Amino acid sequence: MSGARLIVFDVDSTLLAVESLDYALVQALGPAARERIDAITTRGMEGGMDFRASLMARLDMAALDRFGVARAAMALRETATPGMAELLAALRARGDAVRAVSGGFSDLIGPALKTLGFDAAGMRANRFLWDGDRVAGFDAANPLSANGGKAVVLRALKAETGAGHAVMVGDGITDLEAFEAGAADAFIGFGGVKRREAVAARAPVFADDMAALEKALLG
Repeated sequence: MSGARLIVFDVDSTLLAVESLDYALVQALGPAARERIDAITTRGMEGGMDFRASLMARLDMAALDRFGVARAAMALRETATPGMAELLAALRARGDAVRAVSGGFSDLIGPALKTLGFDAAGMRANRFLWDGDRVAGFDAANPLSANGGKAVVLRALKAETGAGHAVMVGDGITDLEAFEAGAADAFIGFGGVKRREAVAARAPVFADDMAALEKALLG
C-alpha cells in the first residue's frame, strides 16, 4: 500500500458533532452541568490543561454506570457531523485507508463509529475500567489517555497500513500534537463543530466547515 494515504480522524467534535463523554455526563447530571463540563473540556482541548487531568476531572463529576453509558452510546449514533458519512465514503472509494482515533471511550463511541463504516480494527480509543456496573476510571496504560498519545497510535497505524502519507484531521490540541511530533505528514484543523483558536493559530491548514474539509481532502 506504499504511496496510498492514511486519513486519521479525531472523533469528538470532528466525526461526531458532540463531545461523547460530555454528552454522557450531561445525561447523568442534567443540563445545568453543561457549562462546567464544557469549561474543563475546552481547557484540555486547547492545551490549557493536561489531557489526562481533563479526563479525570470530568469522570470525577459523575458516577457513570453501564446503563447510562449504553443509553448515551445509542443516542450518540445520531450525532454524526452532517456531511461526514459522505466524505468518508468518498475517501474510501478513492482507496484511502480511513481510521478513527479518539481520546474518548470505546464504550461510548463504538456504535456511532460503526454507523460511519468503521469496524473494530478501524478505531482506536480509550477504555473504561469497571467496578461491577460502575465506571471506576480508565486504562492509564492506553497512550490515548495522555498528551502525545495520538502520535504513538498514528505511527503504529502508518506502519500497519503501509501508507506512504498520513493526514491527521481534528479539532483539538492532541490532534495537532500528532503532526507536530512528526507522526502525521499533514494536519487539517477542523472547526466545523467547535473552533479551537489555539489549534487554528498553529494548524498549517484549517477547515472552518465541511465544504472546506472536503476540498482539503478531495481537491
